[in-house]
Amino acid sequence: MIGRQKEIALLNKLCDTNDSKLVVVHGRRRIGKTYLINYMFKVNRDDCIFFEYTGSDDQDADTQRVNFIEAIYDWFKVEPIKPITTWAEAFIFLKRTIEDECEQKNHTGKVVIFIDEVAWIDKHNKAGFLSAFGHFYNTYCQKKENIITILCGSNASWIKNKILKDTKGPLYQRVDLEIPMLPFTLKETKEYLIKEKKFDIDNKTATDIYMILGGVAKYLSFLDSSLSVSQNIDNLFFNISAPLFDEYDAIFKSLFYDKHTFHRQVIDILCSKQSGFTISELGVIIDKEQNDPTNKRLRNAIVELIDTGFIVPLNKLHNKTRETKYIISDPFCLFHYKWVRELSKNDIVSMKNHFTKIVSSPSYIIWCGFVFETIMMINIDLYLQKRGLSALYKNVTYWQYIANPDIEDDKGAQIDMVIEYENNIYDIVECKYYNDEFAITKDYAENLRHKVAKFKEHAIKQKIRYDLKLVMLTTYGSKKNSHFNALNISSDITLGDLLD
Repeated sequence: MIGRQKEIALLNKLCDTNDSKLVVVHGRRRIGKTYLINYMFKVNRDDCIFFEYTGSDDQDADTQRVNFIEAIYDWFKVEPIKPITTWAEAFIFLKRTIEDECEQKNHTGKVVIFIDEVAWIDKHNKAGFLSAFGHFYNTYCQKKENIITILCGSNASWIKNKILKDTKGPLYQRVDLEIPMLPFTLKETKEYLIKEKKFDIDNKTATDIYMILGGVAKYLSFLDSSLSVSQNIDNLFFNISAPLFDEYDAIFKSLFYDKHTFHRQVIDILCSKQSGFTISELGVIIDKEQNDPTNKRLRNAIVELIDTGFIVPLNKLHNKTRETKYIISDPFCLFHYKWVRELSKNDIVSMKNHFTKIVSSPSYIIWCGFVFETIMMINIDLYLQKRGLSALYKNVTYWQYIANPDIEDDKGAQIDMVIEYENNIYDIVECKYYNDEFAITKDYAENLRHKVAKFKEHAIKQKIRYDLKLVMLTTYGSKKNSHFNALNISSDITLGDLLD
């Protein structure tokens, strides 16, 4: 099992308690939610009685309920003695089946009830699923000492709105454990590629793959170690049967239902600019005629996109609420927007080795430099471990100084990645993604000096005590030439320092 050690530890702890628990697991499509639960209770803790039912997208209420009864038969080989026409009757049947199973097997251990893709079963509770489940849990499961009930789904916003935050709902404040499933980190992705997929690759190649597929387990599972990375990407995106060509649309439809078009519009705009946009900037771009001065619809979408792991807020240093920008935190979205979005099925029919041709192009190399900075931000724990400052860490921020037109020859400054720590400690981090050592030129060195000078003058001017560090974060390190030596660079961190 690659990664997921924290999640496994939490579930194991529940198994060792003497009372029943309600667990909610959520995360994007194909992230490995079902795999985690099945591994946990079919392999790791097979001493539990286990029941699993999965909701189906785009099926009516009667079919969902029939599938539920069939799942009971699949697991317990028991059929109802009379027709079941409501969800209340279905859960009564499940309760009696579990009681009989425990009595027949003299089972005193845990019983696990796993309901997967819960948001698909009855999206608006018109068939009474959530109400019936709430009654089942509150009057039966919660009063027992041995039942772990797990609700799982891709739609994090539905789970939060219908289960976690609905003060009038039957499950309000009943959830004992919430497990948000996130993609693999960059380091876990490398481990998966080497141990599970049997790739023999270096750190940069693992990062190249991560830049395209992110840490989504299912996407990574499609890779074939007998092929080159370029051949794999061509197979996954750029041929007529490519499994990930239509994935971008499928993600948003599965997560946001009737709101998916608007959410995708927000993502597309954010993908178009490396430094991101503020709420007000997004509002102007999306719809000048929306007549919504508070941007309520947009703000709700932003919250849902953060909850589902597609974007992250990036604060301006010392301005935590004002001038916050939102940036894409999902590499797959960045790749699809840049290289796949405008292609049709007709376009790719005649394509051959498309990715192999573009991977060495100047535009792709520039794009990789942009994405490298992004993935370093979302894998900030790897950086902090190397720096040894995890305990003092506060935030990843950006900072900019706009030139004063009243000052002759005044120049602005933009720093895309500032690490803020306690006690007025700051790292200015320069990210460079190259196939070799990065050579600092005279012009680049002068630009860095200018950034540091402006930062001291305008960002920390009121600090009596501060500790400022300039850090190079590169693929293979920086050449120790005269320009490097002339700068006060405190750390020269490589991918190997983060991943080995």
